[in-house]
Amino acid sequence: MKNSIVYRLLARPLRFEELRRALPEMGKQELTEELERLGQAGLILRNRKNRYAWAEHYGCTPATFLATGRAFAFARPDEPGKDGDIFIPPGAGGGAWHGDRVLVQVTPSQRGHRNEGEVIRILERSRAEIMGEVQQHGKSCFLRPASAKYPDIVLPKGKMAGALPGDHVAVHVMFYGDGKLPPQGAVAAILGAEGTLEASVAGILRENGITLQFSEESERQALACGDTVDPAEAVRRLDLRDKVIFTIDGDDAKDFDDAVSLEPLGNGHFELGVHIADVSHYVTAGSPLDDEAWRRGTSVYYPGHVIPMLPFALSHGICSLNPDVDRLTFSALMEVDMDGRRYNYRFAKSVIHSKARMTYNHVNKILDGDAALREQYAALVPVFERMAALAEATRKRRMERGALDLDIPEPHIVVDEAGKPVDVQFRERGAAEKLIEEFMLLANEAAAEYLEKRGDPSVFRVHEDPDPDKLRAFALFARQFGYRVDASKPKDTRQLQAVLDGAQDDPRQRALPTLLLRSLARARYSAECTGHYGLAARYYLHFTSPIRRYPDLAAHRMLYKAITNQQFTKTDSTFCEEAAGQSTVREYAADTAERDIDKLYLAAYMQQFIGEEFDAEVSSVAQFGLFVALKNSVEGLVRIETLPGDYYEYIEERMELRGQRSGHRYTIGTPLRVRLTGANPANGQIDFVLVDA
Repeated sequence: MKNSIVYRLLARPLRFEELRRALPEMGKQELTEELERLGQAGLILRNRKNRYAWAEHYGCTPATFLATGRAFAFARPDEPGKDGDIFIPPGAGGGAWHGDRVLVQVTPSQRGHRNEGEVIRILERSRAEIMGEVQQHGKSCFLRPASAKYPDIVLPKGKMAGALPGDHVAVHVMFYGDGKLPPQGAVAAILGAEGTLEASVAGILRENGITLQFSEESERQALACGDTVDPAEAVRRLDLRDKVIFTIDGDDAKDFDDAVSLEPLGNGHFELGVHIADVSHYVTAGSPLDDEAWRRGTSVYYPGHVIPMLPFALSHGICSLNPDVDRLTFSALMEVDMDGRRYNYRFAKSVIHSKARMTYNHVNKILDGDAALREQYAALVPVFERMAALAEATRKRRMERGALDLDIPEPHIVVDEAGKPVDVQFRERGAAEKLIEEFMLLANEAAAEYLEKRGDPSVFRVHEDPDPDKLRAFALFARQFGYRVDASKPKDTRQLQAVLDGAQDDPRQRALPTLLLRSLARARYSAECTGHYGLAARYYLHFTSPIRRYPDLAAHRMLYKAITNQQFTKTDSTFCEEAAGQSTVREYAADTAERDIDKLYLAAYMQQFIGEEFDAEVSSVAQFGLFVALKNSVEGLVRIETLPGDYYEYIEERMELRGQRSGHRYTIGTPLRVRLTGANPANGQIDFVLVDA
């Protein structure tokens, strides 16, 4: 919108008539609509003298309202300045709810904050549905939201839909309140009994727009695809069925959407093949399956469950590269040498016949010398060894060009047959996992390079440079451990990698990789190929998982048009722009849901240990207390009011709590002994207290 010629003219206040004279080619109605559009976005304002100007000219800024669950709040400007979030004092929220886009008038702080402000307009409501528990007061019922960031909502008698006090429900907001009357809503769905893990999971999924059921039309279309490859289609493709191609996945994987191969060439090089399930052959643009995949955007995973982007008839059937059957694929065939150099690449619609369904576990054991497995897979052992060597060489080259190795251990929640969490483990990442990761990165880069150099549209994966303020905050913290990070040189990733390397062997520095990750921008999808900071890649997109990510499916369609020399149109560019935006939104929703559900499962697992003591260390510091992490990665909160012997204040720049009398400090990495006092699977809250020394 800021590219609008009307917006650019409003760098100084102008009346409507002045704008019309400056834009004679624009009709009165068109100008009126453009001013309305810019005003609704919070970019411009009209003052009492009927002069339009940028919102900033009148001391205002569009922002996202961030409730705290208390009387005060914050607002995060769309374009954050050096002063960060804006403090919103009690009574200045203007009726905004958490997540709403608002227009804030910024004023000098009277309370010691860098800046504060007042919400003068609500630009856009963030949600029309709220989850929580039905409660009763006298003869009236109301919703107590699961998050304290939202207000209670009155539920009129005729809007209960059969819900009873104690039920966990989704409520559609009919009226947001106006200062005189409270908010009102109608029960939209009953999710289960309040306090149960199942009801809370259902609420999180619904809150993030994640549905279990597929449309009948998409299910019928998926079943109609059958479970065998059409021979007539196979003969139109590059036939790779005689090649040594296989899949490598986790032990519990149910669908296999990528396979690999490595064959010697006559010039001493090798042809690395990355063969991806050809989902675009079955999911055609504008079809019921495509509509469903677009709406979902991505598959969603949480302990013991997967909510697929596509129906199981596809994801676990004809689009799964099962062994010993023909499958349609889209292959990236890359000429490489064993020093990790890539020379040429080509892409082709193909048909394969996977020779084996390998697991990370077995391939790792083979590479470690397991005699029995090496004998069982004797024909494949040399291929595994060459692949491992090639992957190590390509990884070395990637690191040399400035990629960051943010290999932070990920916890894995183990559930039993009933879906109950029974253990928390760290995921192992051996040579096999890294091998597949490196080969997928190579294919992704090659596909992006091919499309971008041709000037063809696609959906790219981009990662911008880090925000200087966030990087400065990280540099300040890292300085405590002797690192010198120059935040003014974000392109110099080697200084950041030096921190990551140094933190590996020092338990006190264990939080540094996570803190660095938080200081980086969030990767997203875009119709512009602007590069990937973390990978130090000029060209990058997602090509390798169209069975579970819509942007990959979109990239496949564009790539096929390119290799068959079809004419691209404006419609293709518009599709890529819209698909990038939709995919980014759905990825964020899926990540939020997965993270929040994991917290519920971790709390459910920890319930059995209430009252027990654990060794822990501080993983994060906030104004209200210390987040501590156990050795199994479980995190919980030690509230500031429970810290013994002193009054503690929060020192933001050092991320520490410091005792006012004793000077005792708690900062990230501080070892502690804690006792578990609470674990609530309904909201994921885990609480600890310090054990007296």
